[in-house]
Amino acid sequence: MNQYNVAIIGGGPGGYVAAIRSAQLGLKTVLIEEFKVGGTCLNIGCIPTKTLVKNAEILHDLKRAKERGIEVSQPKVNMPKAARMKDMVVNQLTGGVQFLLQKNGVTIINARARVVSDHALTAGGEEITFDNLIIATGSSNFIPPVPGMDDKDILTSTELLDIDHVPESLTIIGGGVIGCEFASIFNEFGCKVTIVEMMADIVPNMDRDISSALAFSMNQEGIAVKTGCKVTEVRKTGDSFDIIMEEGGEIKSVHSEEVLVSVGRKANTAGIESLELEYEKGYIKTDHHMRTSKEHIYAIGDVTGRIQLAHVASAQGVTAAENIAGKDAAMSYDLVPSCIFTIPEIGSVGMTEEQARKEGIQVIAKKFPYSACGKALAMGAPDGFVKIIADGETNKLLGCHIIGHTAAELISEAAAVMHFDGTVEDIDKTIHAHPTLSETVSEAALLALGRPIHTL
Repeated sequence: MNQYNVAIIGGGPGGYVAAIRSAQLGLKTVLIEEFKVGGTCLNIGCIPTKTLVKNAEILHDLKRAKERGIEVSQPKVNMPKAARMKDMVVNQLTGGVQFLLQKNGVTIINARARVVSDHALTAGGEEITFDNLIIATGSSNFIPPVPGMDDKDILTSTELLDIDHVPESLTIIGGGVIGCEFASIFNEFGCKVTIVEMMADIVPNMDRDISSALAFSMNQEGIAVKTGCKVTEVRKTGDSFDIIMEEGGEIKSVHSEEVLVSVGRKANTAGIESLELEYEKGYIKTDHHMRTSKEHIYAIGDVTGRIQLAHVASAQGVTAAENIAGKDAAMSYDLVPSCIFTIPEIGSVGMTEEQARKEGIQVIAKKFPYSACGKALAMGAPDGFVKIIADGETNKLLGCHIIGHTAAELISEAAAVMHFDGTVEDIDKTIHAHPTLSETVSEAALLALGRPIHTL
């Protein structure tokens, strides 16, 4: 029997970060991971999809090279080679995480964990006792109870990442982040893509102007975006599928070679049932210190159902580790940036315009277009805008929403300003290099202040 100060179940961005931080704080730490360290994000999520997104971006640019005076023969994607590149990136990163864990003195056990009591678990034939437990078991794809949707040939994001060819057509059920990213990827790869979304907007949690702009851009690129459509059945017809849906009281259908289901995720709780923790809507309930209903047991990442993003899981992991070590650390979810790696990209932080108005705030909401930015025009990336949400009485920056080239990189400036309770004046007073895309953030701030320079 091995005794540890901290046992962590799950080696994703939450679990492995919690393990490293725990070890740094002098705690004897064991990390149990059934699959590979890195979890969904590094192995079958964030990193492999972003590798394919880069391929899609290259194709996107090559298809438009002639406009810039560059002659290129018809480009196409080689899926087996693209998959090898994806796997190489994943293996390099997971190997790096493994190395960091070992160098920090974390014991790693590659096995499925099963908790047998409040202070003990088994994994790989070993019995482990612990003072504190961190549950970082993540989430998995949710398949709704729709007739035919559980067919073994219907894809989730996991299977689609390993597909060895570009299908002629792909219908994506769910217009959230994952669905829209795969839509951009396979559209550029030459596949006919249809998105079917039950809500009135794709990426419905985003600012409405962002959702509308993304839908418009996707339609312009040839992606069929169908919103307000409820899928009622999926029928297998030979080697393809018919997706039956209800739209405005009418029954319609889409025929496609492949179907991706991407309508949400569910918490992974197998192996921890004996703990009898308190749950909320299927997720482990935690406080801001990441403690569960039992004082010495913590939960982090997707299994908590808070904000299912890798960087949130990592921050929660640090918070849990520091509290176990006797520090007073707390999570705040007010200023979490989120990114969507579609073409064009999306970056968002803080309140949407709709949220701010609902709270009765005197809102300033201004948009600066990429088409008025010299660098964007020079790059051939004039589509998009920066939208700033500010308090009309104090000019405090409340939110920023960007759609356009490198939006995911640009959003960090707004997040940093908001972290220090900054205002749009603070952005304006910061000199931005020229010519850069970051000038779009500065110009949006000027619009919010009512004294624009490079637009009216």
